Amino acid sequence: MRFATGIVLIDAPHSALNMLGIDESLADRNVTRVKTFRRGGKRYPYVSPQAWRYWWRFTLKEHFNWELSPLYREQKQVFTAANPLKYPDDDVFGYMRAFKKGGVNVTVTRVSPLKNTPLISVLPDRSSITVDEGYASRHEGDPVPYSQEFYSTVFKGAFSLDLDSVGRFTIISKAGFKNLLTWDDVPRDKKGNPKKGAEDVVNEINEMERIAEELGVQRTEKEWLMPPEIRKKRATETIKALRFLTGGAKQSQYHTDVTPKFVLLLNVDAGINPFISDLVFEEKGEIRFDAEALAKRLKDLKEVIPEGTKLYIGYDAGFVRSLGWDVDEIAERVKEAGIAVFTGTVGEAVEEFAKEIEAYYG
Repeated sequence: MRFATGIVLIDAPHSALNMLGIDESLADRNVTRVKTFRRGGKRYPYVSPQAWRYWWRFTLKEHFNWELSPLYREQKQVFTAANPLKYPDDDVFGYMRAFKKGGVNVTVTRVSPLKNTPLISVLPDRSSITVDEGYASRHEGDPVPYSQEFYSTVFKGAFSLDLDSVGRFTIISKAGFKNLLTWDDVPRDKKGNPKKGAEDVVNEINEMERIAEELGVQRTEKEWLMPPEIRKKRATETIKALRFLTGGAKQSQYHTDVTPKFVLLLNVDAGINPFISDLVFEEKGEIRFDAEALAKRLKDLKEVIPEGTKLYIGYDAGFVRSLGWDVDEIAERVKEAGIAVFTGTVGEAVEEFAKEIEAYYG
């Protein structure tokens, strides 16, 4: 198993990217709050993982022309088409459709090959959040006061893309692994014909088989496997999309560039992410990077780092200068641990990392 793992840092010098709204539990109900969570005795702003995934999906649509899976609503549920052959975001981001249609169980689920954390502020709220006092005055009469929080911080987020799962669809009767409907799901009458009410299921299976035939999908009893070129394209474009990440609330007022200003990227032969936890941390109001901890961690995991792979460090020169980081020093520490390193701009690191992913698919 091979996982493309990474961590990104997003500079948010004056931002409100994912708001909580009015907090009804507080006495002051005139303030729009940012989302925060508590760790130890401190609170930290964050962007929800689903918001980050929404940005990621949108970026793939805008920059790589992905045709996104349409949304449907049924029995108080919202779900996608659950068609990973046709829609690459159903493949990479997974889905769950769990209900009966016409008396027929049409439940299919797919564990997302792409996993990501929330984007979490490195700085706690006391060092990052402020309140803007505003007045709405474009109407007749007295101005109406309102307040909203925003922050100045750096967000860090980690992700892992399961390269073996991209373009591989299982038909195992187990939650998360029954990715597609099969002919066994079609109820039949005494003559063996599909029962009335099963027309939609029959149509869905026929459509899947038609697409599979056109694309050259390999089919066995328990899984369908897309051609390597399609799997390679979907996996690499998912990673390349990080360069152009677009999204976030309040852009008209705060205009935040959410493209990563610093990335660490590494292929790992295990379902772990070596970058989660405090490699980037706050110390006396400053944002620090622990190169020694990274080197020791990678050395400890060397047996699951594939031979010939590199740690890719991508950075924006202005960003790391503002933090006082020395990327060359970080790279040297990692090299001393026996890990090859590539350093360059974020774009260069992402593109080079994508080449490693391409090579994995052959």
